[in-house]
Amino acid sequence: MHRTLFTPAMIETFNSCRKAYQVAFEKFSNGPTQATASVICKKFMLRTLAEINRSRLCTVNQVQKYMGQHWPVEKLEEQVTEKDKTTRAFLFAYKSLIKYVGKPYCPADSYVVSVALKVRARIAHVRVYVEDTMDLVLWYPEEKRLEIVDFQLHPLKPVDPSWPSPALLVKYFLAEKLKTRWPFEKLTITQYRVGLQDYQPLCLNLEESLFRVHWDELVKTIDEMKAGTTEPSPCALDEKGACSHCQTLSSQVHESEEPLLFRLSA
Repeated sequence: MHRTLFTPAMIETFNSCRKAYQVAFEKFSNGPTQATASVICKKFMLRTLAEINRSRLCTVNQVQKYMGQHWPVEKLEEQVTEKDKTTRAFLFAYKSLIKYVGKPYCPADSYVVSVALKVRARIAHVRVYVEDTMDLVLWYPEEKRLEIVDFQLHPLKPVDPSWPSPALLVKYFLAEKLKTRWPFEKLTITQYRVGLQDYQPLCLNLEESLFRVHWDELVKTIDEMKAGTTEPSPCALDEKGACSHCQTLSSQVHESEEPLLFRLSA
């Protein structure tokens, strides 16, 4: 096992359950795999949100037309045989996107400077790369502040500013590479839930001093991931059952996507 490119999801899976990480590594190392229904829906919604944030879709009628042309009905029907379930998925996506196009996220004094921006940077002393996609990047010239927005479809998890997650640390590290384009002095990382209701965005101003405290430990984790192991690891729950990551990767969960697909409408 050896890899030199890592994403926040890979790091968080490794921290949560090494068995799940090993299984996922082997599964995706064998080439592209068929996407699950939940992944198909999420990718479509993120792609449509990007079109809205680029101002290519500005009205309800434009969103309706876009969904009529691009909704992945055939891919979903391959994964979910019950027509009622695919209809519910369509209605969730439709109502959520219609709601968002009426009020896109763009706070006062901010400018949309990039959408769906994929950023990759090298951690020199461990000779690996980290990569992430920034769904929306906003620039506040008066404040010299950059805001990175991460769209979510599930309920937002509470964040302890004293213990930033790997995803937050990686975003901060990658944001440093953007200073040549937007010379920010302040950085805000925002989680924004898209759905059927109005949800309060979760904003975090991550200070450089706090980033430095936790970054070295994250680099050690990434270095361990790079080294890998051929020895199988037990699930994080060991004999008590299978963790959520292992359940998602199991064939039983793959055969029944309803728990994954319709948590979106919760």
